[in-house]
Amino acid sequence: MKRRAALIELSREHHGALVLTQRIAKAHDTAAVAHLMDSVPAIFRSELEPHFRIEEASLLPRLAAAGEVEQVRRTLAEHRELRDLAAKIAAGDRSRLKPFGAALNAHIRFEERELFATAESVLPAAFLDHSGQTCDPDPDPTLHEPWCHENP
Repeated sequence: MKRRAALIELSREHHGALVLTQRIAKAHDTAAVAHLMDSVPAIFRSELEPHFRIEEASLLPRLAAAGEVEQVRRTLAEHRELRDLAAKIAAGDRSRLKPFGAALNAHIRFEERELFATAESVLPAAFLDHSGQTCDPDPDPTLHEPWCHENP
């Protein structure tokens, strides 16, 4: 799906995460599950957590300011759920691996199909057409509502 410049990198990062969800879904033998139990926490820390932080620092405050509060709340709730599942996997809870994969897949589908589509329809072109903009926190402190840290 073609994305505006500010969302391209976030969308590209979703591809790698979807590959991970497929690996999790296909992991049935003990060795594959053990490998994922070892690798998922590191992947979460190095790839998924930074992705979430970029969204929470730049994209979500803009969407909240544009009135898209429910989508922002849903995104933050899903980020919290994925962080919780990843922490449980890191602690050795194998029963959380498949739910993590399913939740991550659903979250990516939501962002690609709904959140990013909404962003492209309600956010200003000055933001959307600036390549790499989502990687930098917004310089306008009025857009940093408590959405990034809210626990609804």
